[in-house]
Amino acid sequence: MKSFRPSDNGGTGGDAPFDVAPSSHTEAIISNNTVASHSTALVVETDPESAELLRLLLESDGFRVITVATGEEALDIARRVPLSLITLDVHLPGMDGWKFLLKLQDSLGQESAPVIVVGGRTDMGMALSRGAAAVLEKPLQPAELQTSLTLLGLRSREALLAEIQRALR
Repeated sequence: MKSFRPSDNGGTGGDAPFDVAPSSHTEAIISNNTVASHSTALVVETDPESAELLRLLLESDGFRVITVATGEEALDIARRVPLSLITLDVHLPGMDGWKFLLKLQDSLGQESAPVIVVGGRTDMGMALSRGAAAVLEKPLQPAELQTSLTLLGLRSREALLAEIQRALR
């Protein structure tokens, strides 16, 4: 299954989380993200509802978001698009998340974007030993994602200011 869906930070992002894109359209999207975005997140998730939640949360923090459902697609994009963040479900068809982490480290090493593993009953030690920067459990709690982004230095200034203003009210 080929799945690819970027967002445009306009909030609409398309009809469905896993729209199938023809290769030429996919190439145009990757080129657009490479040139136009300085904070792009890659969401690697097979569950459409979880992918949509992550997309919405990351967009609210100022990220452009690319969503894919396989490790192979994710690795291809990670090699071609400058990413600021990768969120990863380890239970993927084909190349699972554990293999993805190893191949990402082999391909990009220290130049790789930080990876937040998002999963149910995930082995935190294994995730961290394979290069993940953080591990979050499903169901995902928005505050936990925001905390991880803050600790990784990835929250936009605007998002942090908005959060501080809400807390002061």
